[in-house]
Amino acid sequence: MRVVIIEDEQYTAEYLQELLLKAAPETEVTRLLFSVAAAVDYFKTNLPPDLIFCDIQLTDGPSFEIFRQVKLEVPVVFITAYEQYALQAFKANGIDYILKPFKNDDIAGAINKYNQLHSAVVKKVLNYGHYLGLPSVATGAGQKSSSSILVKYRDSIKPIKISDVAFFQTENKIVQLTTLNHQKYLLNKTLEDVEMLCGDGFYRVNRQVLLNRDAIEEVLQGYARKLVIKLKIKEAPELLVNKTKISDFLSWLSA
Repeated sequence: MRVVIIEDEQYTAEYLQELLLKAAPETEVTRLLFSVAAAVDYFKTNLPPDLIFCDIQLTDGPSFEIFRQVKLEVPVVFITAYEQYALQAFKANGIDYILKPFKNDDIAGAINKYNQLHSAVVKKVLNYGHYLGLPSVATGAGQKSSSSILVKYRDSIKPIKISDVAFFQTENKIVQLTTLNHQKYLLNKTLEDVEMLCGDGFYRVNRQVLLNRDAIEEVLQGYARKLVIKLKIKEAPELLVNKTKISDFLSWLSA
């Protein structure tokens, strides 16, 4: 679970981060933000987290201004010393309202509420997908490769056909897929997990990228006896194949 903390007191922000990691050790706090302006700038240029913990009164104004300036469909846990903002909080994607001074049980309870809401959404979407006849996704070793993979999209889960994925890329332990239509989604899986799902149509170019054969436009001879892979999609990363993998890569490409 990826979390952003918005709190203008650094000590409080760091204490909250400590309690979060204690309550849910798998949590990754991706950013501490200390003002409305900093939060607006961050959310305009970065992928949204799974959950936001947010103080209401910041040094440059109420945090509700963040959600007026940036469209975010992310659940928010509001933390404040004031009781009178509860109604506004729940109108701004609020799922919990914690009064300061907070303690470990408060944070653990908020995480538990988020997990319950998230599980309910996933269950609802998966059941709906079952009735629609959507393909299922393999979940472990020894199972057949899947035709679709489930991704988080706003407050729901949606299936993406693996054949529509141009490549998967991991950075800072976060895996993102990019489709042939230039859409991007985050995955709650490792690249190794994804590789097990994709089958022979995908190739692990390096530690960061798993590539779909159908996304390749051409392969060029590069410097130092490396190959350069040009993709069909715009703004794609430049992919290099080291000389030690060239034979294996070309064998896969021609299969």
